[in-house]
Order: sequence, then structure tokens, then C-alpha cells
Amino acid sequence: DRNPFLPYDENLYVGDAGPGHLCLLNKFTVVDDHLLVVTRRFEDQESALTPADFGAVWELLWEAEGLAFYNSGAVAGASQPHRHLQLVLGPLCPCGPDIPIAAACEAAVRAGLPALPELPLAHAFRALPPGRDAAAAASRAARTYADLLAALGLRAGSGPPAPYNLLFTRTWMLVVPRSQECFQSISVNALGFAGALLVRDARELGLLISHGPVRVLQHV
Repeated sequence: DRNPFLPYDENLYVGDAGPGHLCLLNKFTVVDDHLLVVTRRFEDQESALTPADFGAVWELLWEAEGLAFYNSGAVAGASQPHRHLQLVLGPLCPCGPDIPIAAACEAAVRAGLPALPELPLAHAFRALPPGRDAAAAASRAARTYADLLAALGLRAGSGPPAPYNLLFTRTWMLVVPRSQECFQSISVNALGFAGALLVRDARELGLLISHGPVRVLQHV
């Protein structure tokens, strides 16, 4: 029940990420170069992200291109209630592209599409315009994020958004609404929608193979 980010383990501290955030190594990393961007003070993981959150992540994306993602609440795969975005810099799979879904996203960017034909489930997608200024890019990303939540009907009045996963790079953003955390025993977070479904043992791998990754994603 203890909040691992207040106080954080100083052995995991990488550096500051803007005035309101810290960059920490992920103690339970799933790939190499897996970082957490954590608010200095407690902010709820289920409340809407702020421009400051995007500013903190963009400082890192500007230095090292990667995939940023956010699990909004336990239903979306979040393990902690203290707000933390995540960034992976290394490949998600050693035998394929760094981000399996990247080719589909880049094709949608070129075609100006609001969704990915390869992802047959509820989602919203948007290209992020290029720019050389990190602060301006972060501001545009925050506005795009709000637009995508609204397009999916995830905002209800002044309360927190309904559960969702957010994925974004320097050039695109994807939001997927969530209805449940697991397909049987397989927990799915934002990385699942990037093309990286993680299983713990041979039994879960068999479930994934027999049902197929698309059905698993549609289920959650």
C-alpha cells in the first residue's frame, strides 16, 4: 500500500523532468531503457493529464526518440495511483521493428487518417505536426490529447475521464478506451496496443496464440 514515489528510491533517480516531475528508472522494467516520468507531488493516475505532464515527457522525447505511454487507472493497467507516464527507448521486440504498430501509425499520418485500419476496435488517432520547439510541441500534444478524449466521449463533465490508454511519439498520438484490465489472466496495458502483449508463462502464451492478439485487444 506504500506509495513508491513518495519518497522515491534514490538509486532509481535519473534526473529532473521539468519543475514538477522526476525521471526514474522503472524498477519492474519489461524492456531495456524503460523510464518513468513521475509527478513530484501526488496527482491521481485517473485524472486528466495536464500540459505540464506533456512538457515533462517532451523534454525527454526531444533528446531521445521513443514511445511514451500512459495507463489511466487500474482498468487500463496502471499499477500505482500516483501519476506516472512511461517512456521506452529501446525496441519492444528484438526480432522486429522497435514499435510494432509504428508502420501502421506512420502510414495513417501520411494519409491523414483519424484511425488505424489495422486496429479494429474503438480508438482515436491523430498526427502531431513537426516542429523544432519542444515547448510548442508539448502544447500541441496537450491540445490533441484533449481533442481525442472528447472524440471518444471519455470526458464526462468535470470528473475524471473514463479509463483509457494513451500512446504517443514525436509524430503521432493514439487513445484507446478500456473496459477491463485483463483477458482471462493476461493483463493488458498501453504496450499491448503498441503491439507488445506480455505474458508470464507458457499457459498464457497458449491463450494468446489460440485466441489471437486482435481478439485479446478487442476484449479489453
